[in-house]
Amino acid sequence: MPTGSCLCGEIKIAYEGDPVFRAICYCHDDRKMANTQVFQVPKASFSVTQGEPKAYTKVSDHGNEIKNHFCGTCGTTLYRSGGAERTRDLIGVRAGVLDDQSLLDTPPAIEVYVEKRPPWVKQVEGAVQLNGKYEVVSQ
Repeated sequence: MPTGSCLCGEIKIAYEGDPVFRAICYCHDDRKMANTQVFQVPKASFSVTQGEPKAYTKVSDHGNEIKNHFCGTCGTTLYRSGGAERTRDLIGVRAGVLDDQSLLDTPPAIEVYVEKRPPWVKQVEGAVQLNGKYEVVSQ
Protein backbone atom coordinates (compact mmCIF):
# COMPACT_ATOMS: atom_id res chain seq x y z
CA MET A 1 0.00 0.00 0.00
CA PRO A 2 1.63 3.27 -1.08
CA THR A 3 1.92 5.84 1.71
CA GLY A 4 2.89 9.46 1.80
CA SER A 5 3.19 12.48 4.04
CA CYS A 6 3.66 16.20 4.09
CA LEU A 7 7.09 17.71 4.61
CA CYS A 8 6.74 17.97 8.41
CA GLY A 9 5.08 14.54 8.79
CA GLU A 10 1.94 15.83 10.51
CA ILE A 11 -0.41 14.55 7.76
CA LYS A 12 -0.12 11.02 6.37
CA ILE A 13 -2.01 9.42 3.51
CA ALA A 14 -2.28 5.98 1.90
CA TYR A 15 -4.05 4.28 -0.97
CA GLU A 16 -4.53 0.69 -2.08
CA GLY A 17 -3.85 -0.71 -5.54
CA ASP A 18 -2.50 1.02 -8.59
CA PRO A 19 -3.48 4.48 -9.80
CA VAL A 20 -6.24 4.60 -12.40
CA PHE A 21 -3.85 6.78 -14.36
CA ARG A 22 -0.74 8.92 -13.89
CA ALA A 23 -0.66 12.37 -15.39
CA ILE A 24 1.25 15.61 -15.37
CA CYS A 25 -0.54 18.86 -16.01
CA TYR A 26 0.92 22.17 -17.08
CA CYS A 27 -2.10 24.32 -16.16
CA HIS A 28 -1.52 27.44 -14.12
CA ASP A 29 -2.54 25.79 -10.81
CA ASP A 30 -0.33 22.73 -11.22
CA ARG A 31 2.65 24.81 -12.28
CA LYS A 32 2.26 26.78 -9.05
CA MET A 33 2.16 23.51 -7.07
CA ALA A 34 5.57 22.24 -8.23
CA ASN A 35 4.28 20.51 -11.39
CA THR A 36 4.80 16.94 -10.18
CA GLN A 37 3.00 13.84 -11.40
CA VAL A 38 -0.51 13.29 -10.13
CA PHE A 39 -1.64 9.75 -9.36
CA GLN A 40 -5.41 9.52 -9.80
CA VAL A 41 -6.70 6.89 -7.35
CA PRO A 42 -10.28 5.84 -6.52
CA LYS A 43 -11.73 7.67 -3.51
CA ALA A 44 -12.69 4.31 -2.02
CA SER A 45 -9.01 3.20 -1.93
CA PHE A 46 -7.67 6.46 -0.44
CA SER A 47 -7.38 7.44 3.22
CA VAL A 48 -5.86 10.06 5.47
CA THR A 49 -4.14 7.93 8.09
CA GLN A 50 -2.86 10.68 10.39
CA GLY A 51 -3.79 14.29 11.03
CA GLU A 52 -6.43 16.48 9.47
CA PRO A 53 -5.54 18.38 6.31
CA LYS A 54 -6.83 21.87 5.72
CA ALA A 55 -8.63 22.53 2.45
CA TYR A 56 -8.81 25.36 -0.03
CA THR A 57 -11.48 25.36 -2.74
CA LYS A 58 -11.08 27.27 -5.96
CA VAL A 59 -12.35 27.26 -9.52
CA SER A 60 -10.04 25.40 -11.93
CA ASP A 61 -8.95 26.60 -15.36
CA HIS A 62 -11.94 24.58 -16.68
CA GLY A 63 -14.47 26.30 -14.42
CA ASN A 64 -14.89 23.32 -12.05
CA GLU A 65 -14.59 23.53 -8.28
CA ILE A 66 -11.46 21.79 -7.09
CA LYS A 67 -10.36 21.33 -3.51
CA ASN A 68 -6.68 21.37 -2.51
CA HIS A 69 -5.91 19.43 0.68
CA PHE A 70 -2.76 20.57 2.47
CA CYS A 71 -0.91 20.56 5.77
CA GLY A 72 -1.73 23.60 7.90
CA THR A 73 1.73 23.48 9.49
CA CYS A 74 4.17 23.12 6.57
CA GLY A 75 1.83 23.98 3.66
CA THR A 76 2.47 20.85 1.58
CA THR A 77 -0.38 20.08 -0.84
CA LEU A 78 -0.96 16.32 -0.55
CA TYR A 79 -3.95 15.76 -2.83
CA ARG A 80 -6.81 17.34 -4.74
CA SER A 81 -10.47 16.38 -5.08
CA GLY A 82 -13.35 17.56 -7.23
CA GLY A 83 -12.72 18.95 -10.67
CA ALA A 84 -14.05 17.57 -13.93
CA GLU A 85 -17.03 15.20 -13.89
CA ARG A 86 -14.90 12.30 -15.16
CA THR A 87 -12.53 12.57 -12.18
CA ARG A 88 -14.97 13.30 -9.33
CA ASP A 89 -14.71 9.73 -8.00
CA LEU A 90 -10.91 10.00 -7.95
CA ILE A 91 -8.38 11.62 -5.65
CA GLY A 92 -5.40 13.32 -7.30
CA VAL A 93 -2.44 12.40 -5.09
CA ARG A 94 0.58 14.68 -5.60
CA ALA A 95 3.20 12.04 -6.35
CA GLY A 96 6.00 14.05 -4.76
CA VAL A 97 4.53 13.36 -1.29
CA LEU A 98 4.83 9.57 -1.66
CA ASP A 99 7.30 7.87 0.66
CA ASP A 100 8.48 5.40 -1.99
CA GLN A 101 9.95 7.78 -4.55
CA SER A 102 10.70 4.85 -6.89
CA LEU A 103 6.98 5.05 -7.79
CA LEU A 104 7.96 8.14 -9.76
CA ASP A 105 10.27 6.06 -11.96
CA THR A 106 7.31 5.22 -14.20
CA PRO A 107 6.55 8.22 -16.41
CA PRO A 108 3.05 9.65 -16.65
CA ALA A 109 0.73 8.18 -19.27
CA ILE A 110 -0.96 11.52 -19.92
CA GLU A 111 0.24 15.11 -20.28
CA VAL A 112 -2.42 17.82 -19.97
CA TYR A 113 -2.31 21.44 -21.08
CA VAL A 114 0.60 20.63 -23.35
CA GLU A 115 0.29 24.06 -24.97
CA LYS A 116 1.46 25.49 -21.62
CA ARG A 117 4.36 23.06 -21.17
CA PRO A 118 7.56 25.07 -20.59
CA PRO A 119 9.77 25.01 -23.70
CA TRP A 120 12.65 23.36 -21.79
CA VAL A 121 10.46 20.38 -20.75
CA LYS A 122 10.47 17.56 -23.29
CA GLN A 123 7.34 15.65 -24.26
CA VAL A 124 7.03 12.39 -22.30
CA GLU A 125 7.63 9.62 -24.80
CA GLY A 126 4.50 7.49 -25.26
CA ALA A 127 2.24 9.75 -23.17
CA VAL A 128 -1.10 10.87 -24.57
CA GLN A 129 -0.91 14.61 -25.24
CA LEU A 130 -4.03 16.58 -24.28
CA ASN A 131 -4.67 20.28 -24.70
CA GLY A 132 -6.48 22.37 -22.11
CA LYS A 133 -9.84 21.27 -23.52
CA TYR A 134 -8.91 17.60 -22.89
CA GLU A 135 -8.71 17.04 -26.65
CA VAL A 136 -6.08 14.60 -27.87
CA VAL A 137 -3.32 16.49 -29.66
CA SER A 138 -1.15 13.42 -30.25
CA GLN A 139 -0.53 9.95 -28.85
